[in-house]
Amino acid sequence: MTPAPPTAPAIDLTDRPFGVHFRMARWKSLIVLVAVPLLLLVVQILVFQIVVLVEGPPDPRMPRLTPLAILAAGVSTAITALVATVLVARLAKVSWRSVFRRDRTFDKRRLGAYLVASAVLVGLSVLATALIAPGSTGWGALDISTTTIVVILVTLLATPLQAAGEEVAFRGVVVPAAASWFRAVRPAIALGIVVSGALFAVVHVSLDPWLVSYLFVFSACTVIMGLLSGGLEAAIAFHVSNNVIAGIVNAVFADGGAATIDRAVGAGPGPSLIILMVMNVAVVIAVWLIERRRRP
Repeated sequence: MTPAPPTAPAIDLTDRPFGVHFRMARWKSLIVLVAVPLLLLVVQILVFQIVVLVEGPPDPRMPRLTPLAILAAGVSTAITALVATVLVARLAKVSWRSVFRRDRTFDKRRLGAYLVASAVLVGLSVLATALIAPGSTGWGALDISTTTIVVILVTLLATPLQAAGEEVAFRGVVVPAAASWFRAVRPAIALGIVVSGALFAVVHVSLDPWLVSYLFVFSACTVIMGLLSGGLEAAIAFHVSNNVIAGIVNAVFADGGAATIDRAVGAGPGPSLIILMVMNVAVVIAVWLIERRRRP
């Protein structure tokens, strides 16, 4: 009688930090990595049909951040995050809660502390950019109109959905799916950072090298926040603070109308994005300090 082939030894994941704590077949990982950006694209196309019906087709090179467009971005990203969470939980055979944290409950106090710290650092970076490179901001005159107020209110409502949704999809789902290719922790972390950063840059549809670099640094920093804190609270808090503050500031300095996004190469803030990259690293240091104080 032919002996049965030896079974692969069980893989111990107890010593792997958050972000590299899944183990799944490579073909399942590929499904997740392809599905997340594709799903985001499809859902956005479907949801933004409502915007097109109401406001007409947008300029793809310079889309306007109207209240309805901001709301559509938040809703479509939240839907994508929800579906991506269910997908990876099924394929990796883990609880959906594993997307948000490892070996602990989701910590609201952590989230609050990181919101405050992130808001302070993001505010300082906005001020530094205005003082050091005012021409890079693209701001117009300060004008508070009815449109401005509506944009701010919708930003406060929908932008947290968009920011948190991106963290769930690209750091809670994509990173562990990519990292599952390696058993060793360090190569797993490196691959998770590279794949998440690449896909995160792709979905923002820009070929500007400075903006792509910033998006990659932003993504890498939020991955490290998850590794340090054991969950998504820090990354979500930072992403929400960053996008909400930027959205409000852009609305206030949009000449009373809706701000636009210029996606042409060389049309972005350029080298001034280094200021924001430094701020990203500063938030990582703040997370490390906060987590260090929390440990016994």
